Amino acid sequence: MATRQLQTSYEPVMCEICRRSLLRGEHAASFRDGSVLRNVCELCTARALGEGWVREGASIAGAAQTRTVRARSLVGRLRARLEDGHSPASAERERSGEPLEPSPPERHVHAVPTDQRGQLARAVALFNSSEHPKTVAGVIRSLGAPYVHVGPLHDEVVVEVLVAWELCWYRFDADLEGDIVHRHAQGYELTELDSDLAEANAAADPDGRLVLAV
Repeated sequence: MATRQLQTSYEPVMCEICRRSLLRGEHAASFRDGSVLRNVCELCTARALGEGWVREGASIAGAAQTRTVRARSLVGRLRARLEDGHSPASAERERSGEPLEPSPPERHVHAVPTDQRGQLARAVALFNSSEHPKTVAGVIRSLGAPYVHVGPLHDEVVVEVLVAWELCWYRFDADLEGDIVHRHAQGYELTELDSDLAEANAAADPDGRLVLAV
């Protein structure tokens, strides 16, 4: 009698997370990645959820809404803490009962030279280390060398730097205590300046850097 052989067909299923072929009798869970249906072994279902895949049969809208609500809740809590000033340092001060007033900006005060020549030299050095020489250099390329006068103002810690051409002028204030120079004023007519200009006591090189006259 001929022996009858039974043949069974088995197509192995591969987990799309760990890339393992599932064993006979092992069932795959179906997840949707957008419009794509993916097979995942039971050991990898947590990783599939972490990837944002939705288990077949679960509510896609519900899962997306849950993630959105959680994200909004976290962002809202962080924004509220920032608006209330709850930084780690402020929280520590709050627990200790200290007031939560903002600290004033730190200002570094430097010694001011006592002699006028030293003050003018400090003002020129501050000017040359600022961004203002770029402005002066740009005008020099068009109008040539300027008239430059460096002199103290009524405040002994502030020195004025005047740079002028026939078609424009700039006034800069050099704060010798704060080591800062800012543009005080500018104009386009020499008549806007004092009628009796002091003799120039400095010059500007093509890069806009100033040099005191000897």
